[in-house]
Order: sequence, then C-alpha cells, then structure tokens
Amino acid sequence: MENINQIFLIGMMGSGKSSVGKSLAESLNWTFYDIDHELEKDHNLSVNDMFAHGEDQFRDYESKKLQEIASKENIVCSTGGGVVLNESNCDILGESFCVYLYTSIESLCHRLDNDNSRPLLSNGDRQQLLENIFLDRESKYEALSSMKIITDNSSIDEVCQTIKENI
Repeated sequence: MENINQIFLIGMMGSGKSSVGKSLAESLNWTFYDIDHELEKDHNLSVNDMFAHGEDQFRDYESKKLQEIASKENIVCSTGGGVVLNESNCDILGESFCVYLYTSIESLCHRLDNDNSRPLLSNGDRQQLLENIFLDRESKYEALSSMKIITDNSSIDEVCQTIKENI
C-alpha cells in the first residue's frame, strides 16, 4: 500500500468523476474538491458562461485551481475532462495518484443525453464530438493514470471500493 494522501480523478466528461469523488472522499473522511464547481464558486459563473468568455481563459483558471488544490493533503479531486490539455497540469498530475475513470463512448452518450451543461458538446453530433475529444485526450489519461477503472457497468460504490483496495 502506497502512502497516498491525494487522489485525482481524471477521464472524460460523464465518466463519473464528480459522483465517485464525492462518495470516495466521504468514505475516506477526506475533503472533496470538484475543480469545475470550485471555479463556478470563485467566479460566480457557470462553466458554460466561463467558456463563453473563451476556453483559453477557462483553462487558465482551471490550471490555477489545480495548482492550489494539489498543495493540500487528504483530498479527492475531480478534475475537468480537459485538464490534461495543459502541460503544466500534466506535470502536477504526473506526480500524483491519478485514477482514470474510463467510460466507453456509448455509455458517455447515454449518460450525457439530456445534459446541456457541457459547452464542448453544444454544437454538432454528440457522439462524433465525444469521439473526437476522446481521441485527443485518451493517451494523456492513460499516461497519467496510476490506475484505470472501466466504469461502464460499475456502480459508484463499486468504483470507490476498487480504488480503496488499491491505495
């Protein structure tokens, strides 16, 4: 068992990072951080509204928040799916215990079917957009992950139990 005092959840939007993170932190009696929710509180704007001001600015906010959270101990952090697009974020995550929650495109489409809060899925065919995003990010998720869990047919509790058995 490693001496782990931080767990970062990475993966595609809809993979369960927020739900798993909240439950996992509760079961470990650790503090939970969801980067997107933290940014919404900090800026008093939704992620969609922040994206409307430019994705580059949003990614800058995201990087600063990741850096701040990474300095804390006994935390579970749900990252945004695009956190891996910034090299400095990858440097931080590369030194951390990252759990890659892998979810198939089919499952993501089903989970995100009625979710209009995802700015990157607002224009075009969702399945095609998800496939393109996945292809762009998957190798980074794989490279950064300390462990990978396939979430398609697993409950939140099952995913949390798997993580706890491996830390």
